[in-house]
Amino acid sequence: MSNTKFPYALVFTYDNDDQFTAGQYCSLRDALQAKIRAKAEIGETDITGRRLETITVLTEGGNETN
Repeated sequence: MSNTKFPYALVFTYDNDDQFTAGQYCSLRDALQAKIRAKAEIGETDITGRRLETITVLTEGGNETN
Protein backbone atom coordinates (compact mmCIF):
# COMPACT_ATOMS: atom_id res chain seq x y z
CA MET A 1 0.00 0.00 0.00
CA SER A 2 1.36 3.40 -0.98
CA ASN A 3 1.72 6.26 1.47
CA THR A 4 2.17 8.85 -1.27
CA LYS A 5 1.15 12.31 -0.15
CA PHE A 6 -0.33 14.77 -2.59
CA PRO A 7 0.30 18.19 -1.04
CA TYR A 8 -1.28 20.18 -3.89
CA ALA A 9 -4.88 20.11 -5.08
CA LEU A 10 -6.44 21.69 -8.16
CA VAL A 11 -9.87 23.05 -7.21
CA PHE A 12 -12.55 24.27 -9.61
CA THR A 13 -15.07 26.81 -8.27
CA TYR A 14 -18.35 27.30 -10.11
CA ASP A 15 -20.79 30.22 -10.35
CA ASN A 16 -23.06 28.63 -7.71
CA ASP A 17 -20.08 28.38 -5.27
CA ASP A 18 -19.77 24.59 -5.69
CA GLN A 19 -16.18 23.39 -5.49
CA PHE A 20 -14.68 20.31 -7.11
CA THR A 21 -11.22 18.86 -6.51
CA ALA A 22 -10.12 18.21 -10.08
CA GLY A 23 -6.78 16.64 -9.19
CA GLN A 24 -4.10 16.09 -6.58
CA TYR A 25 -0.40 16.51 -7.31
CA CYS A 26 2.95 15.74 -5.69
CA SER A 27 4.69 18.87 -6.97
CA LEU A 28 3.69 22.48 -7.35
CA ARG A 29 5.04 22.40 -10.90
CA ASP A 30 2.63 19.61 -11.90
CA ALA A 31 -0.31 21.39 -10.23
CA LEU A 32 0.45 24.67 -12.00
CA GLN A 33 0.82 22.93 -15.36
CA ALA A 34 -2.60 21.32 -14.86
CA LYS A 35 -4.04 24.73 -13.96
CA ILE A 36 -2.64 26.22 -17.17
CA ARG A 37 -4.14 23.39 -19.25
CA ALA A 38 -7.55 23.83 -17.57
CA LYS A 39 -7.71 27.65 -17.91
CA ALA A 40 -9.41 27.35 -21.31
CA GLU A 41 -12.45 25.95 -19.51
CA ILE A 42 -13.04 29.07 -17.39
CA GLY A 43 -16.38 30.55 -18.41
CA GLU A 44 -17.57 27.27 -19.93
CA THR A 45 -20.78 25.59 -18.75
CA ASP A 46 -20.72 21.93 -17.72
CA ILE A 47 -23.47 19.35 -18.28
CA THR A 48 -25.23 20.36 -15.05
CA GLY A 49 -25.43 24.02 -16.11
CA ARG A 50 -22.72 25.34 -13.77
CA ARG A 51 -20.25 27.86 -15.18
CA LEU A 52 -16.60 27.51 -14.14
CA GLU A 53 -15.49 30.71 -12.40
CA THR A 54 -12.01 30.05 -10.99
CA ILE A 55 -9.29 27.43 -10.83
CA THR A 56 -7.16 27.40 -7.69
CA VAL A 57 -4.13 25.43 -6.52
CA LEU A 58 -4.33 24.71 -2.79
CA THR A 59 -1.54 23.40 -0.60
CA GLU A 60 -2.10 20.64 1.95
CA GLY A 61 -2.90 23.18 4.68
CA GLY A 62 -5.55 24.84 2.51
CA ASN A 63 -3.47 27.86 1.49
CA GLU A 64 -3.77 29.15 -2.05
CA THR A 65 -0.71 29.25 -4.29
CA ASN A 66 -0.28 31.35 -7.42
